[in-house]
Amino acid sequence: MQSNQYDFSHLNRKNRLAGTANDLSPDQASMLGEILGTYLGGEEAVVVSARDYRKDTRMISRAFNAGLISVGTTVFELHASSLPVVQFALRRFSAHAGVHMAAAHRTAEKINIRIFDQTGIEVPFQDIFSKEKIQQKPIKRAPPDKIADILSVKQANDLYRAAISSALGTDILKQQNFSVVVDCAFGPVAEVFPNILAQNGCNVLTLNAFKPENIPESLPNPNSLSILSRTMVAANGDLGIAFDPSGSRAIYLDEHGRIIDPCVIVSILLQDKMIGRQEGKVVLSNSLWIMEKWLKEHDITPYFSNEYPGEISRTVQFQRAIFGADEQGIYIHPTISNESEPFASTLLLLSSFARDEKHKYISTFVEDRDICDKDIFEDKSYSLVADPKLFLKKIYERDNENKIINTLNGVKIIHDKRKWSHIFSTIIPSKITIRACAENSEDRESILNETMSMVETLDGELS
Repeated sequence: MQSNQYDFSHLNRKNRLAGTANDLSPDQASMLGEILGTYLGGEEAVVVSARDYRKDTRMISRAFNAGLISVGTTVFELHASSLPVVQFALRRFSAHAGVHMAAAHRTAEKINIRIFDQTGIEVPFQDIFSKEKIQQKPIKRAPPDKIADILSVKQANDLYRAAISSALGTDILKQQNFSVVVDCAFGPVAEVFPNILAQNGCNVLTLNAFKPENIPESLPNPNSLSILSRTMVAANGDLGIAFDPSGSRAIYLDEHGRIIDPCVIVSILLQDKMIGRQEGKVVLSNSLWIMEKWLKEHDITPYFSNEYPGEISRTVQFQRAIFGADEQGIYIHPTISNESEPFASTLLLLSSFARDEKHKYISTFVEDRDICDKDIFEDKSYSLVADPKLFLKKIYERDNENKIINTLNGVKIIHDKRKWSHIFSTIIPSKITIRACAENSEDRESILNETMSMVETLDGELS
């Protein structure tokens, strides 16, 4: 069959391959692997492949890898590994591409398939799997004697653990004995990051760090964040971290169990990056325009980017920026990786706090670095009747003329340029906050009313 007979548009989810195990199916997953291998050059290519713990993901991953070797592309199988480990393995093995499969956040039954080029930047769906691209390069399967190998790399997590701490110079952490609570989201984060923290002198308490038997709910969600928050207080923790299933994004909590605004995380990491520099460049998602004034005051030139897969990373590379971030929990350190590196971000965050002689607690350290202008925000609380997890999922999947962004602890709706609303969970799962952001008070009031009306309507439909 010719590849132009295949249409994979039903698997295009926000410009990324995604679907349930039935949507993808072993047959289609194998074909997708053949398409990727052909795109990379067939027998000339090497791909590193990893996945999360789930059985459905493992099935699709094996079928995808079978498609790769059928066109002569060698596969380095990393087994259950988080996305930062895939990024590391791409460089370590000089691979031509990386593949990572993990549960989609907000939609537990779906699997996200993320493809990365040899520099570690994510490749969007249409660059490989659109009908036009497939028609340009028909699949050519390898003859039997040219079928490639799947090579098991069971030490990938160990290699990453050995490399990351030495690369960052985190000796200062070993003197602090920080207590860190980590929600591993039923994912392979548990294979690597708690151990990295322990090696750096931290006392570590893990949540959801086991392999699930079936398909668990995707974390973080309002309930899991509430549990993490309460655990932080009960365990007298210094820092709480909630990862997504792939280990590519993270939410941070202070010792009171309160979520730290991503803008503050960005400002802390950037101040660390600017040590010894007179000026710098940073790439942020469009809705982080609220940091523009602070950035210019610190001689940091901001570039604002869309949040399509790989877009921020490509802009970081093109502009030779020192850092990239968005409000979804993605923090990019180009000297370490061209995609999100929450493990490195956490070590750098803790190191910055350890060097600070003024603050004893993360909460006051964070407050001192809160750079957002409060005058452009207006908040309103709302108590949900419906299930909070289902409520946020329905908003994220809602057909809307406005762009909707998943912020891990909520959803952000882009109403216009420099105007957005954020619906996010609090320590109490059923209680949400609606935040309107705009430079004009009338715009904030209008956005808040519009969002509140949508929230009330949807809550009534679901309850």
